[in-house]
Amino acid sequence: MTEYKIVTKRIFSPDGKVIAQAKSVVQTSGDDESEISQSVSVQISSGNSSRSYAKSSSSSSSTSSSSSS
Repeated sequence: MTEYKIVTKRIFSPDGKVIAQAKSVVQTSGDDESEISQSVSVQISSGNSSRSYAKSSSSSSSTSSSSSS
């Protein structure tokens, strides 16, 4: 079963405008082929300019059991 978790944080200026926003998205799978993916993005606004940054990563592992007789 795949599960998602999204977290968004914002910083507001005194006049109510969003001047910075960070968003993290994590996806996990719970089967035998475990995989975790995460992406993080940050957007910063100042005056008439805006900058965005993003980073993604993933990892996977296979859980298999073996028996010997």
